[in-house]
Amino acid sequence: MTQEEKTALQKIEEFLDSNNIELSYEDGDDNYIDIMEDRIVVSRHQTPKHIIYTILHEIGHYFSDFHPKQDNKTTTVIEEVLAWDTGKDVAYSLRIDIDEDSWNSIMISSIEKYINC
Repeated sequence: MTQEEKTALQKIEEFLDSNNIELSYEDGDDNYIDIMEDRIVVSRHQTPKHIIYTILHEIGHYFSDFHPKQDNKTTTVIEEVLAWDTGKDVAYSLRIDIDEDSWNSIMISSIEKYINC
């Protein structure tokens, strides 16, 4: 892990702590947020950059204002896009540099899973 990645994770962990959101690293492949438990779960089987971007994305879900009355493929894709966008805003507010190509690649890959399921 690079020093830049360590610094980014430290900023994120401090942000989560100040918002009373728990961060758990697990051995499974799933990444998700449990809003009822104020907990983000991230798979430790990802590159450090992917972990950072995933946590930012899950933070985006936490602070999203989009709560549709319908739950379908379209609303799920909208929710995912907005969470990625909000996560990027959080990164900028924490002064975490984002590699646009990597961010977009991870974001698109993630969203495509929802489109193709």
